[in-house]
Amino acid sequence: MAVSRRLPSLMLAVASAVAFGIPAAAAETPVADTGATDVVVPAADLPPDQDMAGLPGESTVAMAAMGDDRAESSPDAAPAGAPAGPTGEAEATPSGASGGPTGKDDTAEPDDGAPVSDNALASDSPPKSDKTPTSDKTPASDKTATSDRADGILSAPSPAAEDAGAPPADPSAGAGTLSESRPATGRQRRRSGPRPEGQPALVTADEINHDRDLNVVTARGHVEIDQGGRVVLADTLSYNLKQDVIIAAGNVSITEATGEVTFADYIELTGDMKTTVARDIRELLIDDSRIAARNGTRVAGDRSVFEKGVYTACKPCADEKGPPPLWQVKADRIVHNEVTRQIEYTNAWLDVGGIPIAYTPYMSHADPSVKRESGLLPFSVINNRIVGSGVRTPYFAVVDPYQDLTFTPLITNNDYEQLAVMHRWRNIWGGMKTTFSVADMPQSQTEVKATTGWHLDAYARFDIDDTWRAGYQIQRVSDRYYMPMFGYHTTDPYLTTRPYLEGFGERNYTAIEGYSFEGLSQTTTRTSATPVALPLITYSYMGTPADNGGYWTFDTHGAVISREQGTDSRRVNTMTAWHLPYTAPAGEVYRFSAAVRADAYNSNDVVPGQDKMVNIGRGIPNASVDWRYPFTRLGDHSSQTISPIVVASASPYGGNSAKIPNEDSLDFELDDTNIFKADPGTGYDRVLTGPRVAYGGEYTVTNRGLGAADVLLGQMYQAHTQAVFPRGTGLDHHVSDIVGRANIAPSSNLTVQYSFRMNEDNLTLRRSELSTFVGPRALNLQTSYVSYGQLNPDSPYKSREQLNATLTAQATRYWSTQFYTQQKLGAGARPLQTGLRLTYEDECFLVTADAGDTQTKIKTFTAGHYFMFRIYFKTLAQFPVDVF
Repeated sequence: MAVSRRLPSLMLAVASAVAFGIPAAAAETPVADTGATDVVVPAADLPPDQDMAGLPGESTVAMAAMGDDRAESSPDAAPAGAPAGPTGEAEATPSGASGGPTGKDDTAEPDDGAPVSDNALASDSPPKSDKTPTSDKTPASDKTATSDRADGILSAPSPAAEDAGAPPADPSAGAGTLSESRPATGRQRRRSGPRPEGQPALVTADEINHDRDLNVVTARGHVEIDQGGRVVLADTLSYNLKQDVIIAAGNVSITEATGEVTFADYIELTGDMKTTVARDIRELLIDDSRIAARNGTRVAGDRSVFEKGVYTACKPCADEKGPPPLWQVKADRIVHNEVTRQIEYTNAWLDVGGIPIAYTPYMSHADPSVKRESGLLPFSVINNRIVGSGVRTPYFAVVDPYQDLTFTPLITNNDYEQLAVMHRWRNIWGGMKTTFSVADMPQSQTEVKATTGWHLDAYARFDIDDTWRAGYQIQRVSDRYYMPMFGYHTTDPYLTTRPYLEGFGERNYTAIEGYSFEGLSQTTTRTSATPVALPLITYSYMGTPADNGGYWTFDTHGAVISREQGTDSRRVNTMTAWHLPYTAPAGEVYRFSAAVRADAYNSNDVVPGQDKMVNIGRGIPNASVDWRYPFTRLGDHSSQTISPIVVASASPYGGNSAKIPNEDSLDFELDDTNIFKADPGTGYDRVLTGPRVAYGGEYTVTNRGLGAADVLLGQMYQAHTQAVFPRGTGLDHHVSDIVGRANIAPSSNLTVQYSFRMNEDNLTLRRSELSTFVGPRALNLQTSYVSYGQLNPDSPYKSREQLNATLTAQATRYWSTQFYTQQKLGAGARPLQTGLRLTYEDECFLVTADAGDTQTKIKTFTAGHYFMFRIYFKTLAQFPVDVF
């Protein structure tokens, strides 16, 4: 046998043909020449007392297998004198022995003692072991190959040749060739990614010994094996070639290609590292959830079995002697099946704060790798005074890679029964989502006294090509009480149904759509007078700018509006305009516009009770000029801009005939967003005509250390008053109300936004909106104040003054509180809602508690005190409970 002499400045890379079953031809394959001189040292040339294992210093040795062909393992037991394992037992388990990684039993025998302790998950690193084998525990042999602090490739005879009793190869024949080439170590290779499946294993260690008599290879010190994307780290590793068994001991960790990491103090593996047996095992999943057990077995590389196991999504305490996780599931057996991607529990208890609170003989849930898979989803609890208490248990069904269904049944103790179905579909062209529910209500809570309630919520969008897309939104409900009764909450006062088709050209836009509405409040409840607009057609075109910057625009709109009772109308509106932007040498900015509008209406029942068809048209020319003159002052750390604004428009009077129904110009109000438009009105049915001029100014300032602010003021003058818009909109006199806004943001912790409209005579406020945000994330106050009069005498919405405030405090990393209030001010001042919310949230647990008082009342939902709480065990289930 040839033994390599120590080379002081080099590291040793060992390719063991014996350990990894390399054919004889592969073992004799020379190492690629790197320009260094090969050195061959016969064993006889070494001094008798030279022992390479005893040389001082620390080095890294790479043992790279050169092939995958493995000699057949002998069924015989390990020969007498085999190296002792970490516990003093035989280091290798014979193939087929019970409990071994290659035995018939695919699980480890459970420990007869108590289950794994509450703190078994308290560390992400393997436990320190006092049983790690040391070099003096491996019996020395005169045929042991030892390497240290050298660099090269050490090739040994093939297992087949050695088992047949063939003598060792002559060193001079190249069986022990030492080369100065430096193969990359395992840690260096991992930086380039794991070794793919089917490739030889790459092993690194401080010291590697091969006992030829016992046919055992032992590696010590920073041992690392990388094969097929699986990486094993340990203090000590021994490989019994005959039994094809690897034993790793001391701070063992196994990292899978999928990201899971297994920790243990002692692990037995088969040669392909796909079957393992371990004691005191812990597994870290890809979402940082954890499993710990007394004993663990991994079978075929894709199924892990844990006896007396514990699962939790909570991070462990830094102190191993600290309290147990906030919640954990303890089970007699936990199986993580990576093929079905399920985690299954047998005889499981849910433990919260160290106290068992729930038991189930069997439970399963998807592992973190699952994005979508058929099965039960986390259940939720519903509880209110009308429906009663019940549990929703959704079932998720995968139809194909592009669509799925979710069925959610509900049965309550008040005999309410409901089934909700959600369908989702998506591909590269678009997607859709539809939710439909139907309920049997033994005690009707609806205005129509029906015993069956339902709701539909659906939307979709499809990209037809690069220009066109289509979609729809459908929202319908049996009555306005159904959704709050069953927990379908919305902040909108009405439901909307809208099908649409849109086209986006290079310089044009087309839309064909329809609208239908259904109210959810007393003032918006759907009646026979609620309009349905179908179709609505819009087309807009912008021409290519000319050399002087001027360009044409063309806009047309068509609509058909119908009702069960009331006015029906059909209309076409068109506008052709020419625009010319211009900047004068002195810095003045102009925008000249000239437009012609042409409209046609066909209506019936315009006057209530007179179902008479009316045809009417109108044409209105308009000219306008927008003038602004910005002055800017630059400082070292700031800039200021002040700009006077004047917008003058002129058009003939008239055009607002009473025979034209007003469908879309009902909610007009003059404000800072439309004061400087040529036509500030909304919709198409009412037009502001005659000569008029809007004037005002805008001031902006930005400072590197003091933030930014802007202020705008504006007013309009009309030559003649018009009854186009109702009283209270701000345009019912020659001189309009004054409108303005102010936005101040000196820092990210302070923002103030204010907009207003005040009477032009006495400067009293007619509308005022103020919102503020003060404070950092840890402690902040958000307020909104609104005050406005009745915009339209015919509107059901009266004047209102209201204050909303929310105070949020992040007391600690996990605890936060929120105080919120809604106060009606002015006449009849009273609190509308006041409440306090307490929230605790960490990586595995969420609980919220709400308590307060509300004065809102919707028929059977009586105002008064309320208390609600929600508990959510992340990755398991959620429990929302409302207590009135």
